[in-house]
Amino acid sequence: MIRKLIISLSFSAIFVVYGFAGPRNGPAAGAPVGIALSTGAFTIDGASVVGPIDVADGAELHTTVAPSDVHLENGVDVRLATRSAAALYEDRVILREGAVRLNHFDNYPVQVGGLTVQADTSGTEAIIRATPKSIEIASIGGTVRVSDAGALMTRVFAGTKMTFQNSGANSGQTAQPAQTGAAPAEKGPLSDKKAILWAAGICAVGAIVVGSIAAAQGKSPF
Repeated sequence: MIRKLIISLSFSAIFVVYGFAGPRNGPAAGAPVGIALSTGAFTIDGASVVGPIDVADGAELHTTVAPSDVHLENGVDVRLATRSAAALYEDRVILREGAVRLNHFDNYPVQVGGLTVQADTSGTEAIIRATPKSIEIASIGGTVRVSDAGALMTRVFAGTKMTFQNSGANSGQTAQPAQTGAAPAEKGPLSDKKAILWAAGICAVGAIVVGSIAAAQGKSPF
């Protein structure tokens, strides 16, 4: 509650200053969709900046040792964690790497690793973390909806989290909930040639075993 109040007051102060001094022009082109604030330097579209600064539609944000808070004009609050990267649009955010925390994102989906994550209830707050192998979605409050190619996969409820395999945004594969100790995927059926070779090998091993036993008993196996 205290953290939210501090962030809210910080952005309120920024808007008051902007009202007198006018917004700063960021390196990204296009109409601004929000304001970024950070306690340290970060980059927008490859240019190192220090907030507060306008965020244009489609801007690429990268953080280093300090997180960055972005307040969008649509009311969504986005916190990009340290060593994270994301593309911010007017109607969505694409998480490239690292983690992002969102609040009031009822109509503002997060796209990550082929999945679409969106608040399913009003006032939902969630953290989405992406690594090369997995995607972790945790709900701090409210219900989060997870979809793949427009189809609902599951929901993450308040106080819980789920981990998914990261198939990549453009891999064409379907992300699935990760399972600890899951059995390896089944392989396709063997070809006729491989089946014959397997059968011949098994028969040969069987003949050797039978021959060894018979030899030990002083008998012929045939």
